[in-house]
Amino acid sequence: MNTPKQTLETMQTETLITPKEHDFTPPPVQMIQMITGFWTSCCIYAAAKLNIADMLAAGPKTLNDLAEKTSTHAPSLYRLMRALCSVGIFMENEKGEFEINALGSTLQSDIPGSMKSMAIAQLGDHFSAWGNLLHSIKTGDIAFDNLHGMTIWKYYETNPEDGANFAKAMSGLTQGVIMNILPNYDFSSSKTIVDIGGGNGALLCAVLNTNPTAKGIVFDEAYIQGQANANIKELGMQERCEFNPGSFFDSIPTGGDLYMMKMILHDWTDAQSKQILDNTYKSMKSGNKLLIIESVISERNIPHPGKLMDINMLAMTGGRERTGKEWKSLIENSGFKLNQIIPTFSPMFSIIEVEKE
Repeated sequence: MNTPKQTLETMQTETLITPKEHDFTPPPVQMIQMITGFWTSCCIYAAAKLNIADMLAAGPKTLNDLAEKTSTHAPSLYRLMRALCSVGIFMENEKGEFEINALGSTLQSDIPGSMKSMAIAQLGDHFSAWGNLLHSIKTGDIAFDNLHGMTIWKYYETNPEDGANFAKAMSGLTQGVIMNILPNYDFSSSKTIVDIGGGNGALLCAVLNTNPTAKGIVFDEAYIQGQANANIKELGMQERCEFNPGSFFDSIPTGGDLYMMKMILHDWTDAQSKQILDNTYKSMKSGNKLLIIESVISERNIPHPGKLMDINMLAMTGGRERTGKEWKSLIENSGFKLNQIIPTFSPMFSIIEVEKE
């Protein structure tokens, strides 16, 4: 009996295994997907460095348009764009033009919640440390320091362009923090709020918006001052919010009745974190509160995104993510009382409220 001739496309379609047909993915397939996950990450990095999302935000672009604007090899750029489209980042329309979509738009510059600077940091200056992870596992030392002969913080001081990009990355992450923190904590009774390691002031300015009578102090390293002042002015908070340069290893500004630190202590060892908390304690008055905004990982060995972030801390800074018991011990060893741990919509962020009695 004669059978219809099958095209290559038909044969491929018929032999594809889709999730709807089979619920179980064989372990070797799962493993290869995990092993090669960095392929996607590196494609995202290339798109971020080439400013592809910014170009597409202005409207659809042909391959030749993109290649000309990015000074790239058009056939190779097409392969990059095809790969990104295949995982849902950008789209190719019927005319063969590339377009922005919701996922691709997160790689735009200077938009709330932008992940562009995060992609450049994680796949740029951070990437080599992950390749040296085994050094940290064997020795307990910091993989980044071993490769570069300096800490990541010293690296950012000596490479200000990368430092500014990392500050932008943290600003993009701050938008997610804001969405999780503001609905879950009442700031209305605070008069002066000090954000320790507050970066460009985005979180503090958002908090001040919820309390029109409060004033704020952003406390961070001097190299971020220009970016912070510009952002504070852009947000219209220059009359209520000021930048105070310094190191939290030396001292913390006094005069606040509420202090905050967002994703600071996870960068440091227990001994270093205690030093930061000790300095904060000295600057506070009895009854003042400190909000520590960090991940609180599960005591049990169950999935939690903070457990991979913990490996990032091991490789990059020597810090760590902590369980509730570890947070309690660290906090109480610095003289604070742990009032409560408030979960938010994201497992990556909890509000740890502590008080100086």
